[in-house]
Amino acid sequence: MIDLASIVLRGFQDDIISTFGETAGWLVGHLIILGTLTLAVMAIRERDHILDQSGFDRTTVWDASLLVVLTLVLYLAFTSAFGFESAPSVALAAVSAISVRWMVNVLG
Repeated sequence: MIDLASIVLRGFQDDIISTFGETAGWLVGHLIILGTLTLAVMAIRERDHILDQSGFDRTTVWDASLLVVLTLVLYLAFTSAFGFESAPSVALAAVSAISVRWMVNVLG
């Protein structure tokens, strides 16, 4: 069996396997991936309805998406390039991303 969940979920998949056992852990990990992909596809298909009914406009959603992507990029840079621990890297990446977006929006 191909273990795609170990590639995608990494250490979290190891925790799932240690909790549920080898076979059930494999199934749970792949169900998490399948559910995430299904949710993403449904969100993309229904994006116009979501945007119309949520009260957010496209610029707000675009800005939030950029914040998430910038946070992920900064997290990867802090953990892999600088060797920081995971928890401080998340906090530092989030604060840095918000700061960068503020500078771009306010300072132009």
